[in-house]
Amino acid sequence: MTHKIKSVYPLEDYVILAVFRNGIEKKYDMRCLFPVFPQFKDFENIPGLFEQVKVDTGGYGISWNDDLDLDAEDIWENGVETGSVQVSDIADILAENLIRARDHMGMTQKQLAEKAGIYQADISKIERGIANPSLNTLKRLAEGMDMTLKLEFIPKKIFSDVTSR
Repeated sequence: MTHKIKSVYPLEDYVILAVFRNGIEKKYDMRCLFPVFPQFKDFENIPGLFEQVKVDTGGYGISWNDDLDLDAEDIWENGVETGSVQVSDIADILAENLIRARDHMGMTQKQLAEKAGIYQADISKIERGIANPSLNTLKRLAEGMDMTLKLEFIPKKIFSDVTSR
């Protein structure tokens, strides 16, 4: 599964805090890269550079400039969970669930589009969290993956307890 970053924050001592779309927070110490990738030592030599970190388009990584970037999967695999979970908005939750379901079925967006009778571009928008699909569209996606769509109303207290674990 591809892990996408929602936001990133520079902390002290060249540590970044990445918040993934599933709400999981991870800290990543950039100093571990200094011996392997000397270009990251620019953080020590160029004042303010480290603080310019931003999430790349699509959330597939983070970058500072054309020479300095880091893949989201590396942060996911090698970062340390903070134990905090940020409650994701419903579009991000839907995006993560659709990606997970499609991956589970071994389907590409194009294959799902053909089976569900939906434009691939619309599936891409849903998976990027920038679309507001109708219930009918969600049912068609579920049927295209030979799955059942399940929607729930969960009391906020229970939801926040579950997502903060």
